[in-house]
Amino acid sequence: MPNQLPRRRPVNALAFACTALVMAILAGCAPASTTNSAAPAELGDPVQGGSATLATQGAPVNMDPAEAQLYASIQVYQNIFSTLINVDENFEFVSNLAESWQQDDDLTWSFTLVEGVKFHNGETLTAGDVAFSIERMRTAAQGVFVSVFESVEVIDDLNFKIHLSAPYGPMEATLASVVGIVNQKAVESSDPKEKPVGTGPYKLTKWVKGSTVTLTRFDDYFKSEKPYLDEVVFEAVPDDSVRLAGLQTGQFDWIQTVPAQQIPELVKSSKFGHTDAGAYLPYLLILNTTSGPFTSLEARQGLNWLIDREQIVDLAFSGAAVEASEAVSNDHPFYSGVDIYEGAPDIDKGQALFDEAGVVGEPIVILVDQADSAYALIAQVIQSELAEVGMTATIETVASSEYFGRMVSKDFDIAMTYFTASLDPALTYNLLGQSESGFNFTGYQSSELDAALEEFTTSTDQDARKAFYPDLVEAFQEESPFIFVANRETQYFTSSTLGGASSVPTLEVRAEDLWQAAAE
Repeated sequence: MPNQLPRRRPVNALAFACTALVMAILAGCAPASTTNSAAPAELGDPVQGGSATLATQGAPVNMDPAEAQLYASIQVYQNIFSTLINVDENFEFVSNLAESWQQDDDLTWSFTLVEGVKFHNGETLTAGDVAFSIERMRTAAQGVFVSVFESVEVIDDLNFKIHLSAPYGPMEATLASVVGIVNQKAVESSDPKEKPVGTGPYKLTKWVKGSTVTLTRFDDYFKSEKPYLDEVVFEAVPDDSVRLAGLQTGQFDWIQTVPAQQIPELVKSSKFGHTDAGAYLPYLLILNTTSGPFTSLEARQGLNWLIDREQIVDLAFSGAAVEASEAVSNDHPFYSGVDIYEGAPDIDKGQALFDEAGVVGEPIVILVDQADSAYALIAQVIQSELAEVGMTATIETVASSEYFGRMVSKDFDIAMTYFTASLDPALTYNLLGQSESGFNFTGYQSSELDAALEEFTTSTDQDARKAFYPDLVEAFQEESPFIFVANRETQYFTSSTLGGASSVPTLEVRAEDLWQAAAE
């Protein structure tokens, strides 16, 4: 019998989205690893002063946390703004702007702020700023994440309650990953996309669009011992090899990703620091269920039986990934290990299902965003596997702007993508699979899946959610509107003198922890 969760009031939390947010969570850059960086030599205790240049894959396009566009934007502005709570590398939620918090009942959460927190404009953080931040977010691009936040009740300057329209299981995950707190006065007096004012460890001092962003230390940061560095520069360098060359020559102190085939050699090197490998980034196939061969359940199931995940990991990621059949990897508290297609690839089973679907010979278009080289390599594996059962697939590689337009208009049969909103699997499955979600690019609608999602999302008993999660995974695997294939393992690499690099499940670049040791 499936595990049953207590029934809750219906939730329509994910009924809209916009292209800007699509770009933020589907077209980001690969994240870092799961643990603190390992330096080639003992660096001693953190020290104040100095600067660091961080080379990322992309350039930010705006600095407003309510209007997320691209992971490259988020990487930068998460050092300008603060969230109410944080999450550590062990998936534990810890205090940040909120000194304490508790769930009063299914629909109410109470919070107390840290006293005396300052914004970059000198204003003092109050509960009113939190209420303002959440309210404006509800009608902005990121509103899809807080649509069950019915109201914020301000008790006094330091205390407030968040009232929900329905119980919400991933409450803490949402607050830790997407709700940046802004200052009302700053937002109303200037363009927050261009002139961000937060409570974070760094403030924006220079922005050369498409190239670099310079952040300087905020001396009144509420964590008095941080940040350590006086200045952090984010530099956009799209090419993996160019970033690596910059690290090797001393141009960069920290780089986001390197060519996967060079990771083993770099990890062994005594010249660089690195973070341990981890898997926070699920890659998946989006199937168009509104037209073409994948309107057939049998064809979708048949594709599952064709997929060689081991080959995808080896070819697309040079082994720097783990095979995946669900949204989270095996170090995540919710990981289920469910795979109803265990034993794939099995060409005979795949062939039988494509024959039953009656679609053999129909053309298939595999849509690839040119921004990620792994997409094309995965597509080549899928193309080859489809050929085994008489299906001819054409790979179409396009620019990001065209890619998202075609995703929205469903001008594809299979689309390659990855998904960064994966701190809690409810965020992933709801956004991608709920019938009315703006992120449901598959077009698949199922009252049964919606009911399972509602149970999983609206339970506030985390143990019950974990018990139910395997049933949710199995239900989505059975219907297969989308198919997870790998969780990418990536690493940050650093200079020999940079300490404090780490990664957490929210995929933040926490520059407040970085520091420079004296060069030998």
